[in-house]
Amino acid sequence: MIRPPRSAAFTLIEMITVIAIIAILAGLVLAVNGLVQAKSAKSRALAEVVALSSALESYKTDNGGYPQDTTMTDSLDARSGLAADASLGLPYSRSSQFLYGALTGDTNYTGQASNITKNYAPDFWKPSRLGGPKTNGVATAIWYIQDPYGNSYGYSTAGLAIEQQYRQALAISSSASRPTAIKGYNPTFDLWSTAGDTLGNPAKWAKNW
Repeated sequence: MIRPPRSAAFTLIEMITVIAIIAILAGLVLAVNGLVQAKSAKSRALAEVVALSSALESYKTDNGGYPQDTTMTDSLDARSGLAADASLGLPYSRSSQFLYGALTGDTNYTGQASNITKNYAPDFWKPSRLGGPKTNGVATAIWYIQDPYGNSYGYSTAGLAIEQQYRQALAISSSASRPTAIKGYNPTFDLWSTAGDTLGNPAKWAKNW
């Protein structure tokens, strides 16, 4: 008796094995791609923190101090570990909007800087770095300086405010002691992106301390 030739088709077990291998490889590729994108975003955030810090130093040279506001930047403490925000009126966005206005001269936050005031980072203000409503990709109102994760940068002068209080007390009395309260990480300014962190963990942030 002559047996029929064996079929060359895949068996069900072989097909399941191949599909499982493809699924595993796809998962690995997606995981690696996610890590690469996260690393790239954090690198961009760190570079932007450096660029804004440089602009702040230029501002200080011209104006004798860093941009500072008692209700927006002195009251925001990086040590509090607040989670990221990206809405108008929240702590990060208020301080970030104030910083944008100080560095550009656009104190109305319309996207149109003053011709009189110096722009301390003219090449920085790309649409992707400005949070707020846009028309045809152009910002019509600036709510905050946007990090690569779509959130607001944080800008604080809480540490500077504490240092200023100490110096004022020292000018009155040479025996004045430093305030016991500790705020901020720098006695100048704190500038940071939460790097997508939503739990308030500064160890994960892109920051200047």
